Amino acid sequence: MLCNGDYLFLSFSASSELYTISGKELTAMATDMDGTDAFHALNPGKRRGRRRREAIQMPAELEAALKSLPTGYKLGYSPDGNPKLVRVRTRRKAKG
Repeated sequence: MLCNGDYLFLSFSASSELYTISGKELTAMATDMDGTDAFHALNPGKRRGRRRREAIQMPAELEAALKSLPTGYKLGYSPDGNPKLVRVRTRRKAKG
């Protein structure tokens, strides 16, 4: 359910409906009515910018251990939680 002072959007598993609110009355919007105003009222469109990633401070021992992994392998975990080397998966480009 999305609601503001002028519009109400109800969605159930079987159907969805858009209503206009006037006073204490709900009126279903006809299928031929333009819902652009309702969409903008119910979805304010506040866009947030991406946060810049900060540099992670990694201990020197961990950095050296990760650099010592052989080429073509990465660090993974077995089902019992023990670390193990896993071959890196290389994907082929799709034929276009």
